[in-house]
Amino acid sequence: MKRYASLFFMIGLILFIAFGCGKDEVTPANSLQNDVAANNAEKEIVLEEKAAAKIETKQENTKNDEERSEKGDSPDKANDKNEHPEKEDAESEGDSSTPAKTETPATKSEQEEATENQDNSLKSKTKKQPKQPEEQSQPNEQRDKKKEQENQENQEKQKETPKQKPQEPSSYVTIAIDARDVKGQIVSQTNVELKEGDTVLDVTRRIVKQRGIQISVRGAGAGAYVEGIDNLYEFDEGQNSGWMIRLDGQLIKQSAGATPISEGQTIYWFYTTNYLKESGAGG
Repeated sequence: MKRYASLFFMIGLILFIAFGCGKDEVTPANSLQNDVAANNAEKEIVLEEKAAAKIETKQENTKNDEERSEKGDSPDKANDKNEHPEKEDAESEGDSSTPAKTETPATKSEQEEATENQDNSLKSKTKKQPKQPEEQSQPNEQRDKKKEQENQENQEKQKETPKQKPQEPSSYVTIAIDARDVKGQIVSQTNVELKEGDTVLDVTRRIVKQRGIQISVRGAGAGAYVEGIDNLYEFDEGQNSGWMIRLDGQLIKQSAGATPISEGQTIYWFYTTNYLKESGAGG
């Protein structure tokens, strides 16, 4: 038993020395390698952190550029900031105590309002501007000149052609045309202007023309014979019917185209159904 006990003790002592002391022993080469590995690991961690920070800053810069481009900020400033992020970091680090002044760019609505206000101000100015007196006076002056010229022309015309009063006939005669029981009176007793050299037929033609009454004459001068007046002809009321003339109550003895007339005389035309009776009665 003692042998076994001593044997176990020796084995345990050997194991303790082998394992327990082996852990505590560290060679200088192993320690250097461990230090280098630790430093490398730290550097890698630092580099990774810096790379991640740069990526984050780039992403932030791109976001800021997009926001500024939407708000109307100039792309040159954004490019300058993207190209020199280190300057921004340095400035931000150096001026950490004093906050940087940030200019808030005007939004689209503000810009639109500003432009609308400018347009409205321009319109109001143009509306409020009164017309120049010269522009107003020029058309009025031209109108006045035209009126003056027209008045002068009218005055000159009036001087050149004075108003002529209608001359009253110096002499006149009286005429009447009567169809008695057939058609009645065609022209009542009327004064007619007498011209030099007029005959009974001339005065008759003048009055029927003025009244628009039809007359039919055959021949001329001493051979003139009135066939019909107002569409009433000889022989319409029998073989002895026709037109006859009395001058101052007396039947004329020759043609109406050859019978002269003087001022103040009276011509009386009448239609008869029996000229023999009328001529006998006339003497």
